Amino acid sequence: MVAMNGSLFAVSDLHVSYEENRAIVESLRPESPDDWLIVAGDVGELFSDIERTLRLLRERFATVVWAPGNHELWTHPRDPVTLRGAHRYDALVRMCRDNGVLTPEDEYPVWTGVGGPVTVVPLFLLYDYSFRAPGTTTKEESLRKAYAAGVVCTDEALLHPDPFPSREQWCWARLAETRERLDQLRPETSTVLVSHWPLRREPTDVMWHPEFAQWCGTDRTADWHLRYRARVAVYGHLHIPRSTEYDEVRFEEVSLGYPREWRRRGGTPSPMRKVLT
Repeated sequence: MVAMNGSLFAVSDLHVSYEENRAIVESLRPESPDDWLIVAGDVGELFSDIERTLRLLRERFATVVWAPGNHELWTHPRDPVTLRGAHRYDALVRMCRDNGVLTPEDEYPVWTGVGGPVTVVPLFLLYDYSFRAPGTTTKEESLRKAYAAGVVCTDEALLHPDPFPSREQWCWARLAETRERLDQLRPETSTVLVSHWPLRREPTDVMWHPEFAQWCGTDRTADWHLRYRARVAVYGHLHIPRSTEYDEVRFEEVSLGYPREWRRRGGTPSPMRKVLT
């Protein structure tokens, strides 16, 4: 194993359909030739935008590791690529491989630079509506409460589960497949777990609209940071960049978010975060 100089950075929710965000992406640069970049989903909605952005980042960073978010999986009416569901995901994986970007379907890379060695594990898990709206006990009740509050994720219209009958069944299939693979890691392996959606529900507790939590993960991953020996769990989706800790494991929300959100925080953001020191 060859040790590297450099840092392991992470970012998510670049949302390059916004001109202001594209300018920020253009400014992203490594600090050294050995730097890696984790991209934890929601690069954009259009296939061509996603490819252009990941190709640009791969040209700059020694390694780019991508995990999909919900926006990449949308079948957007303005996108010439009309693939749906798992077929769209498969096409995104092929595109990433063509551009030298690592995906959840590839061999997990081992970071041997600062803070290593650790195995970087990009995850594609989706959600299953188990983070239900307060006061509800079923998916149907939770969705009714969200619709009544006017807080409904666009996934309901644009993220198709084909060939699975529902998004939660696609999620459960991904969980089973991923867990089987993770269970094969050596017991001494430390990891950086990378998922667009948080592995635990607690990060959603600070959202303004608690009804939205049902599109934010699954309670079936609540112990994965312990089960798979995470040094850090990286996620996005919530557009609330911060560091928290659960069971003495650091969780890093690394999203850029929409311009109206990052402007409220003041100044032009520097969204890349070092996840190991």
